[in-house]
Amino acid sequence: MNYISKQFNIHYLPEYNLLVKAGFQKDVLAVVDKKSIVPILIEYPSEEPILDATRIMSLPFRFVRVVIPHQTFTFIPKEFFLSENISDYLQFLGTTDLENTFSYSLDNLNLVAVYQFDGLLLNRWKRLFPDAVILPEFAVVLDRAQERVSIRGSVLGLHFVADNTVDFYLFKNGVFQLYNSFEIHNLDDISYYVLNILTQFNLGDSINKVLLSGEIPNESYYKRISTYAGDIEILDLKTKVVLADSEIESNLAPYNVLFDSILCE
Repeated sequence: MNYISKQFNIHYLPEYNLLVKAGFQKDVLAVVDKKSIVPILIEYPSEEPILDATRIMSLPFRFVRVVIPHQTFTFIPKEFFLSENISDYLQFLGTTDLENTFSYSLDNLNLVAVYQFDGLLLNRWKRLFPDAVILPEFAVVLDRAQERVSIRGSVLGLHFVADNTVDFYLFKNGVFQLYNSFEIHNLDDISYYVLNILTQFNLGDSINKVLLSGEIPNESYYKRISTYAGDIEILDLKTKVVLADSEIESNLAPYNVLFDSILCE
């Protein structure tokens, strides 16, 4: 999508938020005002930004948030996590890159995520926006999903990240069990990982509820996943954003991580 409204006013720049969902193949950026009105929404190839995107990113926005997919991560119970000893957790990440190691507190789960980004991707956005808030994608996904999790039964989430990657997460009787990323190239890959999770966590033949989010490739994925679920829901936007031009119809649900990032601390 390449949408720039005439209602975008550069004189109101201090009142706008610039939101970016970064990837290896595609980036999405949006400008949102204090009333959750979106005058700009642009998608473009990561390595070949279109002129409109370059112009927008060159503006001196005061508030910038960038969501980046994680490279490696692990979860630590909050009571055992010490920020001053973050180097001790590198053994669980498989690298020794301390400068590219961060933590994010998942308060509702009583966990702290320790994670790393792809170094080149992270540095690219830090150079563009040195003062930006940079969030791991899984933090936004889990933050939005928790309100859909019941204390009984199983809830499996599938978040479709770009570049043939799907994040799977699982809650069983309200307790967080799993978050992992897998390469998905076709429907059989989806079936393989869902069935594997059913077996590993003794969930029987189906999941009570499946939550879907991100950019689902096509309707066939929805149909395949629904065969393993008693109920299936799309993780809609919590941020009630609308395009500045109301006559333009657009489904903004696939951009839930982009827009809901504004709600994450």
